Amino acid sequence: MAAPSQRLLRPRTDARSRPDAAARPERTRSDGAARPDPASALEVFRRFHIGLLFQQLARDFERRARATLRSRGHVGLQPSHQVVFASLGTAGARLTALAERAGMTKQAMGQLVDDLESLGYVERIPDPADGRAKIVRLTPEGRAFLDDAADVISAIWSDYSELLGERELATLQARLGSLLERTRSGADA
Repeated sequence: MAAPSQRLLRPRTDARSRPDAAARPERTRSDGAARPDPASALEVFRRFHIGLLFQQLARDFERRARATLRSRGHVGLQPSHQVVFASLGTAGARLTALAERAGMTKQAMGQLVDDLESLGYVERIPDPADGRAKIVRLTPEGRAFLDDAADVISAIWSDYSELLGERELATLQARLGSLLERTRSGADA
Protein backbone atom coordinates (compact mmCIF):
# COMPACT_ATOMS: atom_id res chain seq x y z
CA MET A 1 0.00 0.00 0.00
CA ALA A 2 1.29 3.48 -0.83
CA ALA A 3 2.26 5.88 1.91
CA PRO A 4 -0.45 8.46 2.80
CA SER A 5 1.41 11.28 1.05
CA GLN A 6 1.55 9.24 -2.13
CA ARG A 7 -2.18 8.60 -2.06
CA LEU A 8 -2.84 12.33 -1.77
CA LEU A 9 -0.28 13.74 -4.16
CA ARG A 10 0.61 11.01 -6.65
CA PRO A 11 -1.41 8.86 -8.99
CA ARG A 12 -1.26 5.13 -8.32
CA THR A 13 1.87 3.54 -9.67
CA ASP A 14 3.16 0.02 -10.07
CA ALA A 15 5.19 -1.69 -7.32
CA ARG A 16 8.55 -0.82 -8.88
CA SER A 17 7.98 2.90 -8.41
CA ARG A 18 7.03 2.76 -4.73
CA PRO A 19 9.65 3.37 -2.04
CA ASP A 20 8.72 0.06 -0.40
CA ALA A 21 9.31 -1.99 -3.55
CA ALA A 22 10.37 -5.51 -2.64
CA ALA A 23 12.70 -6.03 -5.59
CA ARG A 24 15.49 -3.77 -4.32
CA PRO A 25 18.88 -5.29 -3.46
CA GLU A 26 19.29 -5.43 0.31
CA ARG A 27 22.06 -5.09 2.87
CA THR A 28 21.95 -5.79 6.58
CA ARG A 29 21.78 -3.00 9.16
CA SER A 30 23.80 -3.22 12.35
CA ASP A 31 20.69 -4.53 14.12
CA GLY A 32 20.43 -7.40 11.63
CA ALA A 33 17.47 -6.01 9.69
CA ALA A 34 17.70 -5.83 5.90
CA ARG A 35 18.06 -2.48 4.20
CA PRO A 36 18.51 -1.42 0.58
CA ASP A 37 21.93 -1.04 -0.97
CA PRO A 38 23.24 2.57 -1.14
CA ALA A 39 22.25 3.06 -4.79
CA SER A 40 18.67 1.98 -4.09
CA ALA A 41 18.51 4.08 -0.94
CA LEU A 42 19.75 7.11 -2.87
CA GLU A 43 17.13 6.52 -5.57
CA VAL A 44 14.38 6.35 -2.92
CA PHE A 45 15.75 9.49 -1.28
CA ARG A 46 15.80 11.44 -4.54
CA ARG A 47 12.48 10.20 -5.87
CA PHE A 48 10.27 10.29 -2.78
CA HIS A 49 11.70 13.05 -0.57
CA ILE A 50 8.87 15.49 -1.25
CA GLY A 51 10.18 17.70 1.53
CA LEU A 52 12.92 18.79 -0.88
CA LEU A 53 10.29 19.84 -3.41
CA PHE A 54 8.42 21.78 -0.73
CA GLN A 55 11.66 23.45 0.32
CA GLN A 56 12.67 24.43 -3.20
CA LEU A 57 9.21 25.78 -4.05
CA ALA A 58 9.07 27.70 -0.77
CA ARG A 59 12.45 29.25 -1.59
CA ASP A 60 11.24 30.24 -5.06
CA PHE A 61 8.08 31.78 -3.62
CA GLU A 62 10.05 33.60 -0.92
CA ARG A 63 12.67 34.88 -3.37
CA ARG A 64 10.01 36.31 -5.67
CA ALA A 65 8.02 37.87 -2.84
CA ARG A 66 11.00 39.38 -1.02
CA ALA A 67 12.48 40.93 -4.17
CA THR A 68 9.24 42.67 -5.08
CA LEU A 69 8.46 43.74 -1.52
CA ARG A 70 11.97 45.18 -1.12
CA SER A 71 11.50 47.14 -4.34
CA ARG A 72 8.37 48.61 -2.73
CA GLY A 73 10.34 49.75 0.30
CA HIS A 74 9.76 46.87 2.71
CA VAL A 75 13.30 46.22 3.87
CA GLY A 76 14.43 44.51 7.04
CA LEU A 77 11.69 41.90 6.98
CA GLN A 78 12.72 38.27 7.39
CA PRO A 79 10.84 35.11 6.39
CA SER A 80 10.29 34.37 10.09
CA HIS A 81 8.21 37.56 10.42
CA GLN A 82 5.51 36.06 8.19
CA VAL A 83 4.12 34.08 11.09
CA VAL A 84 3.21 37.29 12.93
CA PHE A 85 1.27 38.71 10.00
CA ALA A 86 -0.44 35.36 9.41
CA SER A 87 -1.44 35.08 13.10
CA LEU A 88 -2.50 38.69 13.65
CA GLY A 89 -6.16 39.51 13.13
CA THR A 90 -7.38 42.87 11.87
CA ALA A 91 -8.22 43.99 15.44
CA GLY A 92 -4.89 42.79 16.82
CA ALA A 93 -4.23 40.11 19.41
CA ARG A 94 -2.40 39.45 22.64
CA LEU A 95 1.09 38.03 22.39
CA THR A 96 -0.01 34.76 24.01
CA ALA A 97 -2.76 34.32 21.39
CA LEU A 98 -0.29 35.02 18.57
CA ALA A 99 2.15 32.45 19.95
CA GLU A 100 -0.60 29.86 20.34
CA ARG A 101 -1.91 30.38 16.78
CA ALA A 102 1.61 30.07 15.40
CA GLY A 103 2.47 27.03 17.53
CA MET A 104 5.50 28.67 19.10
CA THR A 105 6.63 29.91 22.50
CA LYS A 106 5.57 33.28 23.83
CA GLN A 107 9.25 34.27 24.05
CA ALA A 108 9.93 33.45 20.39
CA MET A 109 6.82 35.31 19.28
CA GLY A 110 7.81 38.22 21.52
CA GLN A 111 11.15 38.50 19.69
CA LEU A 112 9.42 38.57 16.30
CA VAL A 113 6.97 41.22 17.52
CA ASP A 114 9.89 43.26 18.93
CA ASP A 115 11.56 43.10 15.50
CA LEU A 116 8.40 44.20 13.68
CA GLU A 117 7.75 46.93 16.23
CA SER A 118 11.25 48.33 15.69
CA LEU A 119 10.62 48.27 11.91
CA GLY A 120 7.33 50.15 12.40
CA TYR A 121 4.95 47.40 11.23
CA VAL A 122 3.22 46.67 14.56
CA GLU A 123 2.62 48.43 17.84
CA ARG A 124 1.62 47.36 21.33
CA ILE A 125 -1.35 49.14 22.90
CA PRO A 126 -3.11 48.57 26.24
CA ASP A 127 -5.81 45.91 26.13
CA PRO A 128 -9.11 47.67 26.90
CA ALA A 129 -10.37 44.49 28.62
CA ASP A 130 -7.31 44.19 30.89
CA GLY A 131 -5.06 47.19 31.51
CA ARG A 132 -2.14 44.93 32.44
CA ALA A 133 -2.11 43.19 29.06
CA LYS A 134 -1.08 44.53 25.66
CA ILE A 135 -2.62 44.08 22.24
CA VAL A 136 -0.31 43.78 19.25
CA ARG A 137 -1.81 45.44 16.19
CA LEU A 138 -0.77 46.63 12.76
CA THR A 139 0.39 50.18 12.24
CA PRO A 140 -0.47 52.06 9.03
CA GLU A 141 2.90 50.83 7.69
CA GLY A 142 1.90 47.26 8.61
CA ARG A 143 -1.41 47.62 6.77
CA ALA A 144 0.45 49.03 3.73
CA PHE A 145 2.77 46.03 3.85
CA LEU A 146 -0.20 43.64 3.85
CA ASP A 147 -1.70 45.45 0.85
CA ASP A 148 1.60 45.13 -1.01
CA ALA A 149 2.02 41.51 0.08
CA ALA A 150 -1.47 40.67 -1.20
CA ASP A 151 -0.55 42.15 -4.60
CA VAL A 152 2.73 40.24 -4.70
CA ILE A 153 1.14 36.94 -3.66
CA SER A 154 -1.54 37.38 -6.32
CA ALA A 155 1.14 37.99 -8.95
CA ILE A 156 3.08 34.87 -7.89
CA TRP A 157 -0.14 32.85 -7.97
CA SER A 158 -0.74 34.12 -11.49
CA ASP A 159 2.78 33.11 -12.56
CA TYR A 160 2.37 29.63 -11.09
CA SER A 161 -1.09 29.37 -12.63
CA GLU A 162 0.40 30.04 -16.07
CA LEU A 163 2.82 27.16 -15.50
CA LEU A 164 0.32 24.62 -14.13
CA GLY A 165 -3.11 25.93 -15.03
CA GLU A 166 -5.50 27.61 -12.60
CA ARG A 167 -7.47 24.47 -11.84
CA GLU A 168 -4.42 22.30 -11.23
CA LEU A 169 -2.84 24.95 -8.98
CA ALA A 170 -6.04 25.27 -6.94
CA THR A 171 -6.20 21.46 -6.65
CA LEU A 172 -2.57 21.36 -5.52
CA GLN A 173 -3.27 23.99 -2.88
CA ALA A 174 -6.32 22.07 -1.63
CA ARG A 175 -4.42 18.77 -1.52
CA LEU A 176 -1.50 20.30 0.35
CA GLY A 177 -3.94 21.87 2.81
CA SER A 178 -5.60 18.50 3.30
CA LEU A 179 -2.26 16.79 3.80
CA LEU A 180 -1.22 19.38 6.37
CA GLU A 181 -4.52 19.05 8.22
CA ARG A 182 -4.25 15.27 8.30
CA THR A 183 -0.65 15.30 9.53
CA ARG A 184 -1.60 17.79 12.26
CA SER A 185 -4.60 15.74 13.37
CA GLY A 186 -2.45 12.60 13.34
CA ALA A 187 0.14 14.32 15.55
CA ASP A 188 -2.57 15.37 18.00
CA ALA A 189 -3.96 11.83 18.35
